[in-house]
Amino acid sequence: MRHNTSYKVLKKDNHFEIRDYAPHILAETIVEGDLEEAGNKAFNRLFRYISGDNRSRDKVAMTAPVSQEPMGDKIKMTAPVGQKRTQGKWAVSFMMPDSYTLETLPVPEDPEVTLRQVPAPSL
Repeated sequence: MRHNTSYKVLKKDNHFEIRDYAPHILAETIVEGDLEEAGNKAFNRLFRYISGDNRSRDKVAMTAPVSQEPMGDKIKMTAPVGQKRTQGKWAVSFMMPDSYTLETLPVPEDPEVTLRQVPAPSL
């Protein structure tokens, strides 16, 4: 897994970093289930997408962070992913490499995988 380099470290501790990421694109899926089931189901779905399960059959490099968040919350996490259950639904995403745009990323074959642009945070 390679790290997406477009971020600024705002705070660093022994066990974590708080990062400010530049605008980026996510491949995202929504899943239901408990802690392990939701994470496994989503990871497998997203990994198939970057491994060539897309219309052009292109492979996309895996980057960090991988994010899993309860629906509605906006907290980014880096791998390894922490999980918290909220009404049984999770938004799980892989950050796409900086070299892609929404127009150049392969289109997912799985309708449960979506691509979305995340703007820079307003601080």
